[in-house]
Amino acid sequence: MEILIVDDDLISRRFLQKAIKDLGYSVVSAENGLQALDIIQKNQIKFVIADWMMPVLDGVELCRKIRLLNDSGYIYFILLTGKDKKEDIVQGLDSGADDYITKPFDREELRVRVMTGMRILDLEKRLEDLACIDPLMQISNRRYFHQAIERIHDRACRYSEGYGAIMCDMDYFKKYNDMYGHIQGDNILKAVAEALKKTLRLSDEIFRYGGEEIIIILPDQDINDTMIAAERVVKSVESLRIEHKASEFGIVTISCGITAFDKKTDLGSKWVSVVDRADKALYRAKSAGRNRVNT
Repeated sequence: MEILIVDDDLISRRFLQKAIKDLGYSVVSAENGLQALDIIQKNQIKFVIADWMMPVLDGVELCRKIRLLNDSGYIYFILLTGKDKKEDIVQGLDSGADDYITKPFDREELRVRVMTGMRILDLEKRLEDLACIDPLMQISNRRYFHQAIERIHDRACRYSEGYGAIMCDMDYFKKYNDMYGHIQGDNILKAVAEALKKTLRLSDEIFRYGGEEIIIILPDQDINDTMIAAERVVKSVESLRIEHKASEFGIVTISCGITAFDKKTDLGSKWVSVVDRADKALYRAKSAGRNRVNT
């Protein structure tokens, strides 16, 4: 993890940089609070150690502004200060700081306080993962889908970038459950999700949309790229060769409807219109015979 150090004093900043690097962490630095705020908004910074007394924007005000950010996740903040009066410490913590270190700092104290912050961030990530991951399929859930699609769609509109969407649905899944039982049906959902994760790019995002429905968002892809990815999805499920006697194909299969964000016609639109197109394309794939991709 990268730790952001904020201090206007060059010697103090370099001394702290070395101490943090000796603990095994990467370091990025800023000379004042405004510069630090810019770095945080452009990078995935989760840990900040900032001096209290700085020109332009001091450590306490920097902390207050960080706590007002809505899209950066939780940022652990240690205030570095020469102030050691009770009222000063209370003021620093009241600004939103998680901890403080008095100057000149002791290296062992720094190590312990940084380790405490890392444990808290690790716990926060694990809790976040639990809230965002579907426990059965081990892919992102619908709750997280709404957060992710807002972010991806907003970026596409802002920077005129494209993205693809694949709406997937297991073929004759109710018949499968009726014939083989719900426990085996759950096993199939897990197997299909695992096959998709192996088939798609690391940058592609997979979500359980509901029941046996899965939606896949592919950043920076056009309709042709999305079609190729969806065809791989169909083949990956076929290749599992899972018996399904209630299906006309004799094995478990999947149908996909695809669309892509169009930089010319979708700018200014809502993401729901893109997802709706993928959903309608899935309906056409089902109507055309299943086990296929449709636009």
